[in-house]
Amino acid sequence: MVHGIALGNIPATSRLFADYCEANDRIRALIPRHFQEPGAFAAQAKLLDGRRYDRRSLCAVLKEQNERLGAAAGALAGIARLQDANAVVAIGGQQAGLFGGPLYTMHKALTILAVARQAEALLRRPVVPVFWIASEDSDLAEVDHAWATDHDGALKLLRMPASAPAKVPVSRIRLGEAVGPLLDELALLLPEGDPAAAVMEDLRSAYTPGRTYPQAFGAWMARLFSPLGLALVDPSDSRLKRLAHGLFDTEITEKSPVSSAVMEQTARLRSAGYEPQIELRDGFLTLFHQDPARDAITVTPRGFELKASGRRFTPRELSDLLERSPETFTPNAVMRPLFQDTIFPTLAVVLGPAEIAYFCQLTLAYQRLEIPMPLLVPRCSLTLVEGKVERLRRKLDVTLVQLLERGDRIIDDILKRDLPQSLSGRIADGRARASETWSGIVAEIDALDPTLHRTALIGAARAASQFDFIERKIAQAARRKNDLLRRQVGRLTSALAPRGGLQERTLCAPPFLAAYGERIIRAASEAMDPFSLEHRAVVIEP
Repeated sequence: MVHGIALGNIPATSRLFADYCEANDRIRALIPRHFQEPGAFAAQAKLLDGRRYDRRSLCAVLKEQNERLGAAAGALAGIARLQDANAVVAIGGQQAGLFGGPLYTMHKALTILAVARQAEALLRRPVVPVFWIASEDSDLAEVDHAWATDHDGALKLLRMPASAPAKVPVSRIRLGEAVGPLLDELALLLPEGDPAAAVMEDLRSAYTPGRTYPQAFGAWMARLFSPLGLALVDPSDSRLKRLAHGLFDTEITEKSPVSSAVMEQTARLRSAGYEPQIELRDGFLTLFHQDPARDAITVTPRGFELKASGRRFTPRELSDLLERSPETFTPNAVMRPLFQDTIFPTLAVVLGPAEIAYFCQLTLAYQRLEIPMPLLVPRCSLTLVEGKVERLRRKLDVTLVQLLERGDRIIDDILKRDLPQSLSGRIADGRARASETWSGIVAEIDALDPTLHRTALIGAARAASQFDFIERKIAQAARRKNDLLRRQVGRLTSALAPRGGLQERTLCAPPFLAAYGERIIRAASEAMDPFSLEHRAVVIEP
């Protein structure tokens, strides 16, 4: 069973993302074309046909990387298809989160596969699904943990001990021996049975001491999605950076044309009434120097200077270093998409809400560097609802939106709603009578002395507040007496709206795979339609 909720009705949805989902004219003016426009995919493919890509070198790297991760034949066949001059890609990426990261990582992978299938049927040409592992991200705190629920339905945080200095990319951070006990801890949270045993076997095979976060993440993702045809790419490979040498060298020799274009587009975004996702500072390249920690490259009158170390370069010296050692450079958040779409013939990119926002800041950069900007497809958004959780939700008669808006405070709503009708009626009647009485008092005071109008309104408000006060007190008293309800609401919020947000932003996939096997992937995939922009709640029965 699937329940749909318009994305605009999800609490905390940004104005820009809601407008993008509605194909608002203001948003459409900020990008080349909206992915839902008639003929958008054909137009994008035509742009790609006018460019040349080093497919042979690209596919050689992809084949080697995916074989190393243990990818299945489906992914390797897709990489072989990419050598076809007519082939294009549907791509998306995510950080290399521990144990696969939050559920939206799985949802993004499945959306990429869905977009590739539908686009290939539409265009009648190869569309290869690719997942970009954000291996050069240096925010370890974003990837070193995973969330699950225990057998009582309470949230449980699993976190790797700190193991690296600041600003070192996760591609250079290796898992230590502590990953073993953490896997044991996860195993205790899973249900008993063959699916759970298989999940833990796969996780232990992927997350081994000595592997980096991206290597472990890639092996786990390959196990799940390479049989479906999803190829993985690790952009930290120096051979891929050589394929984008022209892009990076232009950024150096022209002293950051990307920054200039992004700041100009950001001004357009603000003029349209939107706040930018990324604040870009003037005077910096959109490349970092990396040895091993990343260091910002500042633009000086004579050339460049590394912000942290103070090391200086002339433009020629920095270009020569790029030529000799491309692995010592890494793109920042705005350069990364340009890097991706320089080396891949990108038809469409699958993005989360924040990514959609910052891609809207890149339009002029794509134009000026003559890189076709891909179609921006929102990632399909899902909540996986176990049958027992759905029955509890119905029993308590609450919606997902209410849970997101109210969290644990929804206990008060339920108790207030379930007050005895006689008591509720008496309070409502008293409130109405008091309001009527005070309306008369205010009217007579106005006739007697208009200067007392404000004083009379304050008296009326205080009288009304007494009814609010007694309702709160009744609810608090009932809540103290109703531990069962508190536990039920806690279980419901942990399952459907953990930490006050969508499930997919917190919970990881292994517990669902352990409970339902890989049919959870099929159920999620079948519920997805990239062209139907709604959040979907998918009920999963045993």
